[in-house]
Amino acid sequence: MKKLLFLFFLLPIVGCIGPVKELERQIQDVYFDSGLDNTPEPLPDGFENKVQVNQPWIKEFDLLPGYAEIVFKEDSIFFVTEDGVFTKLSQDTGDTLFSKKIDTKIKTGLFSGLENDFYFTDERNFLTKIDEKGNLIWSRRLPNSLNLKPFFYKNQIILKYINNKIESFDSNSGLSLWSYVRQNPPLSINVQSPIIIVDDILYSGFPGGKVVIIEPESGSFLTELTLSRPKGVTEIERTNDVAGDLGIVDSMLIASSYNGEITAFDRASGSKVWSRKVSSYHGIATDNINLVVAHENDAIYNFDLKSGKTIWKNNDLSYRKISKPIIFNDFLLSIDYLGVLHIFNLNEGERIGVHKFGKDLQELIDFGEATSIQNSLNTTKIYKYEDSVYTLLNHQKIIKIQINE
Repeated sequence: MKKLLFLFFLLPIVGCIGPVKELERQIQDVYFDSGLDNTPEPLPDGFENKVQVNQPWIKEFDLLPGYAEIVFKEDSIFFVTEDGVFTKLSQDTGDTLFSKKIDTKIKTGLFSGLENDFYFTDERNFLTKIDEKGNLIWSRRLPNSLNLKPFFYKNQIILKYINNKIESFDSNSGLSLWSYVRQNPPLSINVQSPIIIVDDILYSGFPGGKVVIIEPESGSFLTELTLSRPKGVTEIERTNDVAGDLGIVDSMLIASSYNGEITAFDRASGSKVWSRKVSSYHGIATDNINLVVAHENDAIYNFDLKSGKTIWKNNDLSYRKISKPIIFNDFLLSIDYLGVLHIFNLNEGERIGVHKFGKDLQELIDFGEATSIQNSLNTTKIYKYEDSVYTLLNHQKIIKIQINE
């Protein structure tokens, strides 16, 4: 009834405000996509894959840390478990090539830049650098905890702490080079925006709908951009944090926020090119042609880069707590809360493949009992490297995947 009444009053003015289909999509984005019924969209019955999904190998291991990463170097994969086992795998077979026990409990990692050195943080909150054999190079205590993957720039490792302070260290010595601090609003979500550096300019999103721009050599503040102003009466309603990955395509910077908008800025002038009221935790995925955004309710959009108009929208995964989507060749990939891989045609948005790694419910991802947004997000990660896809599932399995039409 709500939809009928709204559309009844809307019909007389439709012809005055642009293409009907695009208007309908925007109305749905704003008014109807935050539905009261949050029941996950069911898996399709009798679905027949239009692509072939191969699983060459699966590697199970002891639990990885809560904020885990895996590192690709040439034909190998490196990772470190929560109890400190530093491991090197063959990308081709998944066999263990090297393993060494490090005498500490790992909190975040593994990270690596262009060199064959690796970093992690431990339970004492020390940032430690080791070589490819697990030998200690240096270690230093951090002033705060780290949830995000660092950014490596020239001789720097640049960290963004959970309080959103940014600090740079010399990657050779571990000495602090510079830091950037800004005041956070009274309430913010536990989903941060990583650092990205393009054309020797650092960009990162912050609470309050801000994107900060910094000169990374010295850490000098250059300027900030505002996606949208906080709205509402309560602090929760006014929460408007830039979350997830930023996107940079040619002269445009694209960012999304929770409880706010997705906005494209001109990088040179800082002016807004276009904006859409679509809330997201995961941020932007782009291959410089497509612009993919996962809505907070897990609907997936592909937007036109120049105008922000909706090219396609898919609701097949609504409320299925999907992982951050990635673009792989002509496909879009995401894994839901049951550990099921979903494959979409990138051009049309049609689901063309479903792959189950194990039995239903046995791959259930534990979101924890806390009520923060971070604990309600699917932390499964998908990586693309050369011609294959690798999944870090449940912090205990690395799975190699190959997709063929």
